[in-house]
Amino acid sequence: MSETSEKLLYVISAKKELAWLSFKETFDYLYNLDTGLREENTDKDGIKNKRLQAIRALDSLGHCDFNFSDDSSKNKVYAASPVLVRLPCAGFPQAILAGARSPNTIAQLSNACQSVGHHINLEVTAQASESVLIPQRVAVQAEDVGELRAIANSLEIPFIETPSAWCVLHFAASIDDYLATLEWYNYTELNWQSKTFDPIYLQFRPIKETDCPLRLSQYSHPSRNTQVYYLWQDGKCAEIDLDWGRYAVLKALRRNVLIYDKHRFTIAVPASANLPRLLERALTLCSGYAPKYEKMPRVLPQIQGFKLFSAIPPQIAEMTAAKLGQTLLQQSLSIT
Repeated sequence: MSETSEKLLYVISAKKELAWLSFKETFDYLYNLDTGLREENTDKDGIKNKRLQAIRALDSLGHCDFNFSDDSSKNKVYAASPVLVRLPCAGFPQAILAGARSPNTIAQLSNACQSVGHHINLEVTAQASESVLIPQRVAVQAEDVGELRAIANSLEIPFIETPSAWCVLHFAASIDDYLATLEWYNYTELNWQSKTFDPIYLQFRPIKETDCPLRLSQYSHPSRNTQVYYLWQDGKCAEIDLDWGRYAVLKALRRNVLIYDKHRFTIAVPASANLPRLLERALTLCSGYAPKYEKMPRVLPQIQGFKLFSAIPPQIAEMTAAKLGQTLLQQSLSIT
């Protein structure tokens, strides 16, 4: 693993707050440094996709918070406060380190673990995700919860004894909660270039109609290179968050796309139907690993690829699906 993977979080942590342009420039510089590319040889669309993947991973791992608005000059990236977060796993209690991090953090954590007991297991591993510039997973295993609390006290950071995966999941809205907040208007169709979400292939395509009573449309701003999304029903429309919009259409069609392997405790989410942010964070904080991308054509042939979340207890998998109006598809996710 390249040492560059830690540096993006180091910069954000040192600054505590970054304007979007500064984050973008920092990411692009570190990405080119990591890949050995010169700036003039960079694939602009490719690096944009990698940047978006990194944003989702840093957010879901609890390292950073991202604030986006219609006014791009107000977009900000914030370093989250460092915290030791307990995982919802059986056996000896385990916790991961989330939030801000410096080059000295892991050494300080190691010293804190040794001060509590030589039996404490500190594990530092690279992320298996295809996302780049994602810091290592730092996990601590102890014999009892009190030892994890003592380690956090030694570092003068909080220890969250109730697994954050549960807390975030209970706090997160459901699809019905979200749809109830929408404001519907009798607008006419925008004359911008548009595409319609295809609920079978989970892609936006240049079509106008589907078999669903709800239509999710993507409109491209003619000059800003940005997209806006509207949900249409019975001649009315409402602006909607993309992640929620896709699951609103899937719920209306009763099309289930979330797959759970109860033997591997793994849930597969279509890569083209990302979970809403808090639900993705809840699943990621079950393991401390960012989801791994896999192509699994035999699982749902119309879907190109999936994001695999690991160490997901059955109750959390079921609750996540229920929040989205989904019923889990029980299936083996073996990729051999």
